[in-house]
Amino acid sequence: MRRRKNVEEHNNLERWLLTYADLITLLLAFFIMMYTFSKQDAQKYNEVSSHLKTIFSGGSGIAQKGKTLGKLPLGSQMQIGSEPGIEEKLKNEFREISNQNGLKNNIFIFTDARGVVVRIMDKAFYDEGKADLKQGAKNALDKIIPIVKDLKNNIRIEGHTDNTPISKGEFKSNWELSVRRATEVVRYIVEKGPIPPERVSATGYAEYRPVINNDTAENKALNRRVEIIIENTKL
Repeated sequence: MRRRKNVEEHNNLERWLLTYADLITLLLAFFIMMYTFSKQDAQKYNEVSSHLKTIFSGGSGIAQKGKTLGKLPLGSQMQIGSEPGIEEKLKNEFREISNQNGLKNNIFIFTDARGVVVRIMDKAFYDEGKADLKQGAKNALDKIIPIVKDLKNNIRIEGHTDNTPISKGEFKSNWELSVRRATEVVRYIVEKGPIPPERVSATGYAEYRPVINNDTAENKALNRRVEIIIENTKL
């Protein structure tokens, strides 16, 4: 009996040592990975470290889906190339032309989980039911291009409409109108920039991503918009 007990104790000890050895191996691999990050990409290392601190302090370590990052200084929210003040740069540029070409109160700049967003109400850029850029739209884009063309970040153009069905005109649906408006912006900034085409994409959401309910004429006007998004992600 004593011998059997000794054998069992010995086996239990071995199991414990195996578990301990596995843990040490995992920790070693983890710290090697962290060391590699710190040498190859200091920014990525800092981001990972920040997320880990949040996780170990009881947080999630990532932004909640759809949660706005607010209007703190951009450099504290995200890293966009070497231009942490891009939001303020855009705001300053638009202050100069805010009273020209019908742009006043029609352009808004903010940050959210996607990146820096330039939101343009449709009447500032297009005639009703049309997708051709107005001259004021081109003037506004001419201000944006020098700021964003040297960044490494992707740029996504989103077209949005209200929920009023299209009954006549060039386009047969809000899908087509929203996509065409987005692609017109893409075409202009790629050709005029020039901005590398691989950095830019166009998306049309029609009426299916409203910022507010389409229950009044004023709300519908807020939903008819184009958004230029300087994304957090890089090529």
